Amino acid sequence: MAGWLVLARRVALGLLVLASGLPTGLARSEPLTIALQTDLTSLDPHVAPTFTSAAMQQHVYGSLVSMDAALNIVPDLATAWRNTDDTSWEFDLREGVTFSDGRPFTAEDVAYSIRRAKAIRNPAGTVAPYVRAIREVEVAGPHRIRLRTETPYPLLIADLARVRIISAALGEDAPTERFNRGEAATGTGPYRAIRWIPGDRLELRRNPAYSGPAPEWEEVVFRPIPSDASRLAALLSGSVDVIDKVATADIAGLRRDARVSVFQHDGNRTMFLVPDLSRETSPFVTGADGTPLTPNPLRRIEVRRAISAAINRPALVERVMEGMASPANQAAPAGMFGHSGRIPPAPYDAAGARKLLAEAGYPQGFRMTLHCSSGRYVNDRQTCQAVGQMLNRIGIQAAVEAEPPQVFYTRMTRFDASLLLNGWGSIGDNLIVMRQALHSVDEARGYGGFNRGRYANPEVDRLIETAAATIDPERRRAAQQAAMEGAMADLGVIPLYTAAWAWATRKGLRYEAGFDEGTLATRVTAR
Repeated sequence: MAGWLVLARRVALGLLVLASGLPTGLARSEPLTIALQTDLTSLDPHVAPTFTSAAMQQHVYGSLVSMDAALNIVPDLATAWRNTDDTSWEFDLREGVTFSDGRPFTAEDVAYSIRRAKAIRNPAGTVAPYVRAIREVEVAGPHRIRLRTETPYPLLIADLARVRIISAALGEDAPTERFNRGEAATGTGPYRAIRWIPGDRLELRRNPAYSGPAPEWEEVVFRPIPSDASRLAALLSGSVDVIDKVATADIAGLRRDARVSVFQHDGNRTMFLVPDLSRETSPFVTGADGTPLTPNPLRRIEVRRAISAAINRPALVERVMEGMASPANQAAPAGMFGHSGRIPPAPYDAAGARKLLAEAGYPQGFRMTLHCSSGRYVNDRQTCQAVGQMLNRIGIQAAVEAEPPQVFYTRMTRFDASLLLNGWGSIGDNLIVMRQALHSVDEARGYGGFNRGRYANPEVDRLIETAAATIDPERRRAAQQAAMEGAMADLGVIPLYTAAWAWATRKGLRYEAGFDEGTLATRVTAR
């Protein structure tokens, strides 16, 4: 049946390609329309720090520093910065910058934005972890600001790339709803937010007050189209100009289509399973008769090793991701600062997995639900289904629940799950994923904000904290490698693969694909 569905999809795609007139150019005065796999969660730049939300917000708001497509730190609202001692940083701010409402940008806006980012609370998550290390903000002049941390903190500059600057004129209690309605969405970025209709579109218009080079496109429309087939059909019919997260099954065919261009780049997001490691009874784990299992089997290392051994990662890469990924043995990809070469590849061993289950006291396995999103990541639903089948082969009766991204994100935030599929972009340094997804939950100090399974190991915590307070790069690298090695020995998360990204455009357009997964109108150019 699956083969017939694939064949039908390809036949339909072929008919659409033949019927499509697909224009090959786009006048810059026409709106640039980009179809996204997922919608943003909020226009408030200090909440919902998903990759899609962050990318959309980047069009509207500036930050002290930003990252280019290669994940290099580059100046934005700050023109220069320096350490005045191990815990103090001084920033020179760009002069002559105004917000889209005409108000001048000053150091007071930076101080206000950091205060708000620290204080804001939202069930969709916030950027508070990225400013938690800052203990003091000093306005040293209209265009100079000093930040002090409690201890040496080498990731401060990278963290500040995630913190958007908004006008202090908005007031201390500016609610998220005002941003989402567009009333408070005034920034220093290249575009102004005109209208956001959740689930339908985000409309942007060139910001005439922008201090940088004017963006190529006067108007931009982002449309969320979760279905891979529908997103591709929109491109081929000419109703959109660019699509992100091209389905792996479509890439080879699109490369042969003279009217479409495909742009690809290695990714920085590693996908992994997150087991419930905190609850004595996990909500979606039962015995064969459906009764809850106590104690929670996922807390046994033998069970987690069994789950890992049951997963054929090369098969996931080749069959589910169609070669657009690489097997993962740790929670961040090779090439990231702190990557460890001492962690062995994760072997596939179904017989060994069944033996491990028996040693843990579950010779007949157990029942469990595996939760994942459908359309948040490339082939996330298909990955879940394949992993579920692999678990069933070793005796874990895994039911797969693939949910719309917003539904799944709510579930993940409150961890209403026993085992879920998640991913994390490392943005050049694995300390970011370790600090937020592998350190035990410590909200007051800004650790473990996205540790959904509540993994905790005091020695791993100590190593992460040591790395976070170490300026010397080699000592920091050694601490991060040891922390990752400890977390992977525990299987605090169970890594699967690191995916590559692909975008497709109408002929006549070019997309600057990057290491990050953000889709930006500023990276689309007419050839």
